[in-house]
Amino acid sequence: MTFAGYVKGKELSSIYASSDLFVFPSPTETFGNAGLEALACGTPVIGADAGGLKDFIQNGRTGFLAEPKNPEAFASHVLHVLSNASLKQRMEHEARSYALTQSWDAIFDNLLAGCEEVLADYPREKPA
Repeated sequence: MTFAGYVKGKELSSIYASSDLFVFPSPTETFGNAGLEALACGTPVIGADAGGLKDFIQNGRTGFLAEPKNPEAFASHVLHVLSNASLKQRMEHEARSYALTQSWDAIFDNLLAGCEEVLADYPREKPA
């Protein structure tokens, strides 16, 4: 396991791409950008089942979600992926393929669609 500290740019993408997995246990990630960056480099993500990562991580396809604050669940997912070379290879491909679909336009379209869905269910007051 490597704790790289603060890195950015090409160095960061090189670290993601050369990693077996990206483990992100924080339940407070709001958007999930670090997870999406890892997926874009073909690195499966083991992340907390909370926040923005829930929108990106597809269990068994692009990574796994684990119960927040449950180190045993994270360890179990890590060991499962690392001990199954064909699963890891498939997840690497799925991670990259998924990330390529995530443009800012696609992300904002999904956000707007979600807002429209909520508003459609909200009772509107009739003007007086």
